[in-house]
Amino acid sequence: MHFNERELTLLYNARNSRDRQTLAYALTITSHVNKQEVSSVPISGTLFRILLDRFDGDPKSLLNKADPEYQRIHKGREYNPAVWIEAIKRRPELLRAPIAMYKGKVVLCDTPTAILKLANSNIGISA
Repeated sequence: MHFNERELTLLYNARNSRDRQTLAYALTITSHVNKQEVSSVPISGTLFRILLDRFDGDPKSLLNKADPEYQRIHKGREYNPAVWIEAIKRRPELLRAPIAMYKGKVVLCDTPTAILKLANSNIGISA
């Protein structure tokens, strides 16, 4: 796992055009982007745990509830965060959208421009 507080960390799926657009916006915030491409490399449980700890919301809100696996296995269930982490590690398609973290702030990027909420975290930081 690679993690550095001074980098923008982005969990995204390169197969998804919205996710690729989000990556492009991330690069407008900083050139130091830790790209975690979830469809080709397993998500680090430690990294995901850090993201969840800093996410201001319910881990279940990160899930794509339209995904067939979610509907078949997880719908209506309440798990602790560790179980959700394992479910997403096994099937990254369960992530609803890219997740970005920068300077301790986490944003679920339902739209590519949502990542710009992290831009004000760049104040006073030199590359």
